[in-house]
Amino acid sequence: MKTIIVALGMLFCCVAPMFAQQPITGKITLTITDNSGKPLPFTSVVLRKVKDSALVKGEMSADNGSCAFQQVSHGHYFIQASQVGYTTTYTKPFQVDATHKTIALGNVSLPPLGKNLQAVNVTAQKPLIETAAGKTVMNIENSVSAAGNTALDLLRRAPGVQVDNNENVTLKGQSVTVMIDGKLTYLSGEQLTNLLKTTPGESIATIEILTSPSAKYDAAGNGGIINIKTKKGKLTGINGNINTTLTQSKYGRYGVSGNINWRTEKFNLFGNFDQGDYPRMVTRQYDRLFQEGDGSVTSLDQSIFQRNRFKNNYLKVGLDYFLTEKHTIGILANGYKNAFSNQIFSDAFLGKQHMMPDSIIHSLTTNNNKFDNIALNLNYKGVLDTVGGREISFDADYAQFNNHRLMQLNDSLYDTHSNTSRNPNSIRTDGNTQVIIKSLKADISWPIGASGKLEAGTKVSFVTTTNDLRFDSLMQGAYKPSLSQSDRFNYQEDIYAAYASFKKQIQKTGVQLGLRVENTRSAGRSFTTDTYVKRSYTDFFPNVGIEQKLDDKNKLSLALSRRIERPGYGQLNPFMFYLDKYTYFRGNPYLRPQYSNIAELSYTLKDKYIATFRYSRIKDMMEEFITQDDSTKASISTERNYDKTDFYGLIFTIPVQVTKWWSSDNNVEFSYNKYKFEDPTTSEPFSRYNFHAYVSSTNTITLPYDMKMEVMGYYSSPFIFGMFRGYSQYNLNLGIQKLFLDKKLTVKASYNNILRNESYRGAAEFKNLNLGIFNTWQFRTFNLFFSYKFGNASIKAARERKTGTADEQNRAG
Repeated sequence: MKTIIVALGMLFCCVAPMFAQQPITGKITLTITDNSGKPLPFTSVVLRKVKDSALVKGEMSADNGSCAFQQVSHGHYFIQASQVGYTTTYTKPFQVDATHKTIALGNVSLPPLGKNLQAVNVTAQKPLIETAAGKTVMNIENSVSAAGNTALDLLRRAPGVQVDNNENVTLKGQSVTVMIDGKLTYLSGEQLTNLLKTTPGESIATIEILTSPSAKYDAAGNGGIINIKTKKGKLTGINGNINTTLTQSKYGRYGVSGNINWRTEKFNLFGNFDQGDYPRMVTRQYDRLFQEGDGSVTSLDQSIFQRNRFKNNYLKVGLDYFLTEKHTIGILANGYKNAFSNQIFSDAFLGKQHMMPDSIIHSLTTNNNKFDNIALNLNYKGVLDTVGGREISFDADYAQFNNHRLMQLNDSLYDTHSNTSRNPNSIRTDGNTQVIIKSLKADISWPIGASGKLEAGTKVSFVTTTNDLRFDSLMQGAYKPSLSQSDRFNYQEDIYAAYASFKKQIQKTGVQLGLRVENTRSAGRSFTTDTYVKRSYTDFFPNVGIEQKLDDKNKLSLALSRRIERPGYGQLNPFMFYLDKYTYFRGNPYLRPQYSNIAELSYTLKDKYIATFRYSRIKDMMEEFITQDDSTKASISTERNYDKTDFYGLIFTIPVQVTKWWSSDNNVEFSYNKYKFEDPTTSEPFSRYNFHAYVSSTNTITLPYDMKMEVMGYYSSPFIFGMFRGYSQYNLNLGIQKLFLDKKLTVKASYNNILRNESYRGAAEFKNLNLGIFNTWQFRTFNLFFSYKFGNASIKAARERKTGTADEQNRAG
């Protein structure tokens, strides 16, 4: 271990001297204005050689008209500036050499084309969608799409992003990591949904969709990353918002949240909170068939009514202190204290197939779980010089998760005349889990030449989990411990990583090359079963991206990458968790990581329409596997490694402006999936495959008086996922919104699940397993949402940074 740490440290320390040997270069600054001196944003600014007018580098002016060229080699140059509605302007030639390292050209004025155009209001903007290899950027800033919408609303329109009726976010059918300003949210479920629903669209500058993240990011995750970047400003003061959500379905739900940002010349203090109570009803229907020894078939039809309640309390506070204009230190703290409880009522009807049941089992399962978390991050970021743009950053992270689970299961057996056939059974469990994560990471960024950039860094993380489960059974009127089912399980994992990434623009071609190396050492021990699993492995994760601009309207990009998905810490825990007498879940300490090789080819037309072909092969895919015990009639669910999975996908993004007041954002996906796995007892190979189609459409209708209406719908054809076969799903949602108080108050009303098809209906058939499933977790809901913004909306947002425990904290959840 020490050897690896020393090696990584030496690698990082050796990188800087290599960079320092780069030749001395210069910097060019200028500001683009009109004839009146007003700044002109989004102006095309091109640096050319005097000798042959060859293109050296192109930039676009910022909101204040400023523009800069970094790392310019010695030579003789001139600037060309152009924008729609203005005359193309050229500067006088200038020299960059050892005595002229910084060239300040001042204001460069662009006169209008002619008097006939002076009455025309020409506004230059970035295209709504920009694509690169493995990356799509939605430029929300200054877009009409932002007004009155939230981050969740905008994600519904993002290319390749799917938001289901439970408001779960996926990217091209895969789970995804969501970041705000480069920082992991550390949230999931209701908490993540609430954060996205309460982040106003007006505060968002861009949404980055990274389907093939660079080597700078952890190699974990198959779906990719969605990074929401907030707007940047320069004003000081206070701003924020407060929000309330009311929902009525089978039960009423509410949520209250808010955020605040206070910025001065020396510091930026920010924070947000989220508190809510979310009861929900779930119904389940399980139909099982069992082959008896005499050749007959027994059926077990189970109806389950589940009443859940989730209480959420979340708080985040951060402080950035500006040592100088180029150096910042910051501290970030966030945590939650949540509770989840439910009651599960089950009626199981047991008898011969196609005949009246001969016995009924009534059961009641109660769960009372408490979860709390605290996470701390200390960060430093510095710009090493004002010319080259060299940057360095350090992060230190600590996080602790505590989970306490109480479960009690009571069941009684009755005959068809409601007579008790045996004494009631009762079991209870008391489980405690603690996860502690520590992490250190360092990153450096170094421009090379006129358009090159090199990034490198190292990271180490240390994770320790302790699990203690006490299992008691009711015997002769008293609960007694069951030592064979109680257990203690400890797990430790250390990861050492280093990476380097280089990107460069060569005329119309952009290239990015990266490599990340990760060494993982893990050990898990179950004290009751005397099981000890120890692993040590080193993996290489290359990343290649190529972008070719064919002309002003057509672009091609190719992204190749390799990624890893490690098991969640709970998935490795061999404890038994009961849903009811016939359905329970157990972890697998032998579960291996899964590896993905991904290739993605995209074509973009007019920075608007996107067609993407995506292929991925997943080796040792982790997926649920169910075995059936015919004697006890119980189904045991655990995670297993499938041999391999192939995924072929063709995704189309089709935004349509039907009229001035009606816009439609559409996503169409066709895919082919093939799974291969082996029988765990006989090693007999099995394979499953299917074609799948997914279509979604979000239609926005702009109404008078600051009102807007939305109609959202989707259709998903039958699909397979591992050993499960699912049937088609579809739904339709309606919403209306109005702005009040000079657009500071937003009121939304929505009616969801109109077609009442937000459910899962499927089956699993394998060897003796014959299981039919019908789950409904969402009924028609009516929602009211209120959001009020206060303070100065132009204040600069919290500093963008990514903490060092992104992947580890995701797995702790």
